[in-house]
Parts: sequence; C-alpha cells; structure tokens
Amino acid sequence: MVDHTPRLGLGTYEQGEQWDHTDAVEAIDAHAIVHGPISERPATGEYDDELYHATDQGITWRWDAASDDWVYFSGRGSDEQPVPGTSHFEAAQFAHARTEETPVWNVEAHGIEGDGETAVGQAVHDLLEDVADAGGGIVYFPPGRYLLERTPLIGDDTIVLGAGRSTVLVGIRPDGENGRALLSNMGYDEPGYDGASNWGVCNVRIDSPESTGIMPAHAANVRLERIYGDRIYYHHIDVVSSKNVVIDGYWATRGGEGESDAPVQFDSQQPDTSWNSVWDGSTDALVADDGTPTRDCTLTNFEIAPSNDPDYGIHLHRGTNESLTITDGQITGCEYTAIRADPDEQIVDLTIDRVSCLENARGITLGEIEDGRQGLTINNVTIRTTDSDIASGSGLYAAGFDGAAIANVTVDGPFTNAIIFDDMADLKLSTVTATGADHQSFRFRENVDATLTTARAADCGTVGLYVGPDSRVAYGGVTFDDVGDEVVVDGELREWASS
Repeated sequence: MVDHTPRLGLGTYEQGEQWDHTDAVEAIDAHAIVHGPISERPATGEYDDELYHATDQGITWRWDAASDDWVYFSGRGSDEQPVPGTSHFEAAQFAHARTEETPVWNVEAHGIEGDGETAVGQAVHDLLEDVADAGGGIVYFPPGRYLLERTPLIGDDTIVLGAGRSTVLVGIRPDGENGRALLSNMGYDEPGYDGASNWGVCNVRIDSPESTGIMPAHAANVRLERIYGDRIYYHHIDVVSSKNVVIDGYWATRGGEGESDAPVQFDSQQPDTSWNSVWDGSTDALVADDGTPTRDCTLTNFEIAPSNDPDYGIHLHRGTNESLTITDGQITGCEYTAIRADPDEQIVDLTIDRVSCLENARGITLGEIEDGRQGLTINNVTIRTTDSDIASGSGLYAAGFDGAAIANVTVDGPFTNAIIFDDMADLKLSTVTATGADHQSFRFRENVDATLTTARAADCGTVGLYVGPDSRVAYGGVTFDDVGDEVVVDGELREWASS
C-alpha cells in the first residue's frame, strides 16, 4: 500500500521484512528546507522548528513557536546581511543543530563547508557518530560541493538529506585507492544483516571519479531516493550483502571509469573477495565476507543514460541475489548489455517490469548456468536497438531457471539472435514479439521445456523458431513474417491445433 506525505508527496509504503520507514520519511517531509530569497520567507512558520534558507543572505532561519518569530539557525551570512549579532564570517556558537523537538542536524552548524576545497569527510563521519549516539535523525547538507577524504559511515535511523543536484558529494582518494566507497554504513564489517538499519540517503548528486558511490553493506531497511549520478569510478550505488534496500528515483549520466563500471550493482561479498571496502583516510577495510546474499531489494523510477558507454547498466554480481525487482525505468548506451547477471551465479526470484532497454549492444543477459536459479518474471519490457554497429549477441538471453514467465515483451533490432534460452524448466512465454534478428527470432537452444503462445517472429535472416537438442516446446498462436525457415527442430515440438 502506498501513502504519500502531505507536503512533498514522498512515498511511505512498507516493503520487506521488518520494514518501517514511514516515520523517517514523514520527518523528511515535515522538515524539508525551503530555499528562496529573504523577501519570500513566510511571515510565520507552519510548525515549530520549520527551516527556511534565505539564498541571498546565506542564512538558514528557524521558526520558533515559543517566541512567535524566525530565529537564526545556521549559515555565515554575507557582507550586506551578516549573521544577527555577529560580524561577517563570525560563526554563531551552537552545541549542535538539533533540538528535542526536531531531529534535523544541519552540517553548516558544525563547521562543515561545501566549498569544493575543504576536505570534510572526517567531520561528516564524526557528526554521523554523534547523530547515531543521539538515536538518529536527519543530517541536512545545504547546496555545496562536499569533499570526502574518507568514507563517512551512517548509523541506525539516520537520513542523509541534500538539496537535490546542488548538493554534490565527492570522494577524494589517493593513487592506488580508487574505488573505495564514498558513503557506507556502520556495521559494514558485521556478519549477516547486522549492519546499520533504517537509514537512507536522499536528494544528493554524486560526482566522484575517484570512488565508488553509496555502498549499503550488511545493512537492512535502507532507502535511497532521488540520487543523481555523474562521474564515478565504479558504481553510483553498490548494494552488498544487504536486505530491504529500495532505490526510488535514480538518474545516471555516466557509468564507471574503472574496470567494473555498471552504474548500479547488486552484490554479495563472498569469502576471499578482495574488493568492496571503506576508506578511513589512510587505510581500507573490506566488507565482511561471509557470503550473505543480497535480498528483497527494489530499483524503481530510474533512468540510466551514460555518456561514456559502460559495459552494463545494472549488474547482478557474485554469489546469490534473492527477490530483486527492477521496475519503471530506462537504460541506454551500454556496450555489452543493459542488465546482466554473471554466469554461474545464483538468482532467486528476479522481476523485471516496465523497463525499456534502448540502443544497447544487448538488452537482458542472465548468464550461462545449467541449473539452480529459481523464479524469473519479465513483463512489459521493450528491448530495441536500431543501429547495427551497436547491436551484438542476443537481445534477451536467460539460462538455468526453474520457473519463468515472460509476457508482453518486444525484442527488436539487428541482434545476432533476438531471444535465446538454455537449460530452462517450466518456461512460459506469451505475447512476445521478436523482430529484426540477423539469424533466429526464438532460439530454445538446449534442454529447455517451454510453452510459447501469442507470439510473432518477423524479419529474421534464418529461422523464426528453433528447438534445439533435448528441448521440448509447445506453441500456438505464433505468426511468422518474412523469416527464412519458420521452424527448425532438433528436439521436440508440438503445435496446438486451433479449432
């Protein structure tokens, strides 16, 4: 069930085991800071501790219901309008920017500057420790460019909140240490899902060519909202051995610059894995490598349109990924495939729904494996590449699943083959169109048990429907237009007769 907060319309729906983020999201809604000139500040606040950032003053004001007036909260002011009671650039003294009435902490009040020159990673980390010790809260980053020379760690019940694309997070890493996480969570080195829980990052831009971005590790109940991804070394978001992670609102303009370059990765830290680590400013520390699977995660409301042609858009990497949903998004510009699962890696319950894969070399590639995968649903998906210099391999390929349902899917373009399956049991395809392939539209290559109904094979060079060795396919309602041979059978094929 989806509810929305009254001011900003943020989603508060519950999902997954022990998920309960509604209070935190409502707190974000209630305490979101409005920006504008001082002349547009309301005469009165709507609630106690409401914040208003006057952009022409450089001052954030807090509505104090007790005095019925706006009072200074944070900021350094300007030459023309200094901080009340101080000279210009003379900081007001606050023990912290949190009151008993509101869980908002403003980093400016703690001397943390987003000036694009000052390294503030340690200060941010220390502040997050204070917030965790106080029971959690919202840590607000005003517009600015924040240089993080170490990986700040987020604790339980904490939201890192920016001001949208104008809040930019940058990871500074020495030579040879590229790719260490920009942000992660406390307990990344704990087993299972014993890391920090009920935390999130919202409304920030990542422009960090020396680091990986946000890395939930052994975490539970994490929400990443409205994340803008620009330059990055590996991934903007790398979910490692975590559960109940929701990524809602993600827009990527670039993929990684390193060897592993998918903007989004779902990962499981296996024994002896030598990567996925945090950086404390002088040394790195690896995520606990107990093989905990990543599970019950959702990526929704996203656009991956990288300008630097990464290999993949979304990568399912290492170990087991369980109960993943990828929905309501678009992926373009990938040199190998839009969505990839590594060969020989296990997958349980993968859903891809309402996703467009446009102008990639391949659309969906769920790599080679003979068995062990369970539950695949692909619905309302378009895979289309018009440029023959880009298209390569298969538009859609899946292997090793016991139980798969593929419906309302279009694969269109000069791929080598449009759709291929290997080693699939109980595969059901309906309302599927495969057009434009150089060779075969539907290729049930080896050891596939499938039914194919209400389908169309068109404009392919050699075969509309191929049934390979040890494959058994029942089909009906399939049309063939401008194909070489309609059907070639090296296994078993049964056509349903129409009455």
